[in-house]
Amino acid sequence: MSKIIACIDGSLVTNTVCDYAAWFSDKLSSPIKLLHVIDKPKAKAPQDLSGAIGLGSRETLLNELVELEERKGKIELEHGQILLREAKNYLLEKFSIDAQSFQRHGSLLETIMGMEEDIRVLVMGKHGTETEHDSSKVGTHIENVVRALHKPVLITSALFSPPKSFLIAFDGSQTARICVEKIANSPLLKNLTAHVVYVGKPNSDMTSQVTWAKELLANNGFNVIDIVLEGDVEKSILDYQEKNAIDMMVVGAYGHSKIRQFFIGSTTTKLLSSSTKPVLLLR
Repeated sequence: MSKIIACIDGSLVTNTVCDYAAWFSDKLSSPIKLLHVIDKPKAKAPQDLSGAIGLGSRETLLNELVELEERKGKIELEHGQILLREAKNYLLEKFSIDAQSFQRHGSLLETIMGMEEDIRVLVMGKHGTETEHDSSKVGTHIENVVRALHKPVLITSALFSPPKSFLIAFDGSQTARICVEKIANSPLLKNLTAHVVYVGKPNSDMTSQVTWAKELLANNGFNVIDIVLEGDVEKSILDYQEKNAIDMMVVGAYGHSKIRQFFIGSTTTKLLSSSTKPVLLLR
């Protein structure tokens, strides 16, 4: 059975990640698995100390370095186990969810890709431990994961609030249409108000595309609001989201149009950095 995978690393957003994982778990009737990955240490070129210290001292220093790395590894392992235990207790006490948990050494991307078939939704915090105090930065792993994974990914940072509405950044492309179809035919966002937002100069083709999206969602039980905006894509969408207090943004993850370039270059970082609400990425 596919699972809601919640990536935790001990950053300030850990409880929020658990909250959204629990929300998806309830919506999709899927169990939760907590994941903590201990990164591989970055390889460093060995330093030549032969001219600085004697052979005996050098051997002693190398032995001490080996012991230090071993102690560091044990501490990281114990720290990860504590994080998983606390997150597991949080889900049990707040939501009565008995989540599974597991810890891995290595690359987060490789770990996630290795379990892709087991994923229903992946939930990640926007800020990792290295960027949590700088709102202008996004966790370094996010773009790589979004590029590689063919499953829904939710990126979040703000405190949890049960979503009542979502915004679809729609441009009429095949990717955007698939995104709308997935939403329409899935319990993922059922019973939430859908805002279908297109940014660009209105034309008959786009009017037809937006109407198609609105009707498909409406026929599947969604309350739908459609809007066409002009101006800068990111600013227009974010301003509309804030003005209408929309709880979540949904975007197709790849393509070549202005909207879908969010997920190819620096616009990804701009969107995720600026949005104060969770962003759900669909492939």
